[in-house]
Amino acid sequence: MKNPFVKEDHSGVTIAAVAVGAITAGAIAYLYATKKGFAFRKKLSGKSKEVKEHATDYLQHKAPKLKKKVTDLHDIEVIVKS
Repeated sequence: MKNPFVKEDHSGVTIAAVAVGAITAGAIAYLYATKKGFAFRKKLSGKSKEVKEHATDYLQHKAPKLKKKVTDLHDIEVIVKS
């Protein structure tokens, strides 16, 4: 059984998170600072719209098959009575 009073060291995770954040911030800054970044942002925007359309189509196709969450009291009443 683990001792609940022993403090765990998470400094490695913190350093890794800061490093990943710095790299991400640098990449975003590079995209906004260069002309090549403009073309890349335009391409990325097009791809994100395409992914959004695919996701929307997929969800619309799957929506009739998904189970409905029971949130209305009337729905709960129908389930209890049956």
